[in-house]
Amino acid sequence: MKKSIVSLLVVGITGAATAATFVGTAAAQERVVPAAAPAAVAPAVRATPPAIDAGSPGLTYRQNGKVVTVKKGSASVATVTLTSADYASRSADVVLSVAATRPFTVDPAMFTLYDAEGWENDAAQTKPVRFGAGTGTLKLTFPRTAARPLALGWVPQEDEAAAAVWERD
Repeated sequence: MKKSIVSLLVVGITGAATAATFVGTAAAQERVVPAAAPAAVAPAVRATPPAIDAGSPGLTYRQNGKVVTVKKGSASVATVTLTSADYASRSADVVLSVAATRPFTVDPAMFTLYDAEGWENDAAQTKPVRFGAGTGTLKLTFPRTAARPLALGWVPQEDEAAAAVWERD
């Protein structure tokens, strides 16, 4: 009986050692997954400056033919160019090119079509148009005039003189 107890002890100790080996081996075989590398940080995005409204005080306008240059101090803000004006007997379609050096907002309500009877006609468009830096197009429609259209005027600043007047050819 002593022999069988000793055998059982040997078998028990061997079994425990074998089990410990398997546990150790299993632990050694476990793959340690490294923590995910931190995501690449995107470069800082430059905030877009707020749009300058064409009616803002401090802006100056200079017309040279079909081109109006808009400046804030000595810095150029935009150029507005009369690209085309299609006149009918009592209406007009006008296209202006806006080249902005920074975001710029133009209100179509500040454009007036003057006619032969002395009436001032409003554009059909009423919502301000925001232009990002670059070139864009502003299309204005004057669907009903009291008389023959003669000139297009732009008065972006209230209580100020016209920034531009483009006479009909």
